[in-house]
Amino acid sequence: MSRSVLRWVQVIFASIVLVHTVLFIFFWLTNSLFYSDTNDYLANMLGSRRDYVSLCLLISASIGLWSAGRIVIYTIRSTHRLATLTTWLYVPIGLVYIAFFYGSFRLLFKESPGQLPRLGQMIFYFRWMPDIFLLLLASFLAGLWSKGYLRRRKVAGKQVSYLPLWLLGLALIVLLVLPLANPPDSVFRGALPAKPLIIAHRGAAMLAPENTLASANLATSLGAYGLETDLHISSDGKLFLMHDDTLKRTTNVEQVYPDRAADGAEYFSLAEVTQLNAGKWFIVRDPYHTIASGLVSDEQLKEYATQTVPTLDDELQIIRKYQLVFIFDLKQPPVDHPYAGHFFDTAFSQIHAAGIDPQIWLIVDKGQLEAVQATAPRMKLVYAVDFQTPVRADELKSSGYQIINADYVLSKDWIRKYQEAGLWVNLYTVDEPWQFSRLWLLGVHSIITTNIQAMGTLDHPILSIAYELYILLWSMAGLLSLGLFFGLAFSDLFKVWIANRPRNR
Repeated sequence: MSRSVLRWVQVIFASIVLVHTVLFIFFWLTNSLFYSDTNDYLANMLGSRRDYVSLCLLISASIGLWSAGRIVIYTIRSTHRLATLTTWLYVPIGLVYIAFFYGSFRLLFKESPGQLPRLGQMIFYFRWMPDIFLLLLASFLAGLWSKGYLRRRKVAGKQVSYLPLWLLGLALIVLLVLPLANPPDSVFRGALPAKPLIIAHRGAAMLAPENTLASANLATSLGAYGLETDLHISSDGKLFLMHDDTLKRTTNVEQVYPDRAADGAEYFSLAEVTQLNAGKWFIVRDPYHTIASGLVSDEQLKEYATQTVPTLDDELQIIRKYQLVFIFDLKQPPVDHPYAGHFFDTAFSQIHAAGIDPQIWLIVDKGQLEAVQATAPRMKLVYAVDFQTPVRADELKSSGYQIINADYVLSKDWIRKYQEAGLWVNLYTVDEPWQFSRLWLLGVHSIITTNIQAMGTLDHPILSIAYELYILLWSMAGLLSLGLFFGLAFSDLFKVWIANRPRNR
């Protein structure tokens, strides 16, 4: 194998593979709460339940270490015969991994479009770290170039033009000023906004089986402002709590009704649904590793083992007892379902009959607005905003909406527009403390979270600082960067000046 080809495989190609493995690992290590949803999606797609994300991380780490090892071996000029022989194995594996990298992220961003803007939000929230690194790196490189430039002019005996050095210095000053005009999202001006109110997503679903009474009651004890849930309608017209289209993931339907396990949840009668166990799956799978982490007590595990699927009335009793707000998603049944045509009316009538209209946040289409306003004027009207195609704030306000409900990746510009129009901004599903902190600083009114135990105890946005303190810290970084630039650029001139200065005798 020629040396040029060997260098390509050992250094350039291996570096490309290494960068891809690092990016893959970084994405998932900063998005660990997305593990469970991704594993559930892959389990449904592949027909077998495994910890696919952890397996992919292990493979990525192995390939990354292999790539780094090949680079190091070649760099120290100690290429072993085994490294050359394994090149024929490394190249196809590296190519397959790169194809997997782009294929997996293409699928991920297709199925969960919010993941791409989430990355941008994370970068802008923690931007002060890369900002400092890039400023110091730019100063270092500019200083090295300037030093080389001055030496080359001196060796050639040519007159030194200081214009390039002044331009480099000016560019560094621009890099220093820009972040002050557009600071990271973790910087706030004026008083800290009020902490967003917390609505529990399917109850305290990281600590208890989702959409069960145990989960709802635990959420109330953790200070939830409200509950969010999902409603299905049974084959006999009764409403019950369930998120998925089928009962497979969160009940023992495969044991009780093995021939019907893949059927839609709405094709079971209420009597059939409520005899299923809805808690043991959580104990067995420990989807968020909260049991293994010791966050769930033995007494709670005993309670979870006997949980069943609650009805809407069961949930409404908790809402009434603890004076909570209630927001829900209606899981529309197929057109052949006997109640498909009047699912909304059935749910609306039952909730209205509970006599707690001021506590109800009703997600309602514009076509249903007039009827709802006439029948239940005290319910809070919610519009479900698509973050990719938001609707104008004045249009929603004039239609009578009071609350907008959107994915947390809704841009901060649209959040401000809705706030300025007097609309309540509620965002979902906010499970990461940094994301909650970002929305806190934006003045969001409320959030829906699965991670209520973390959000409830957070008393200040993480790593956030006042703008005045940011100016001070950034100015210190700027002085350091300028000192680095001038110190490198003019180090030779400084040495000559030291050598030639008059000495006291």
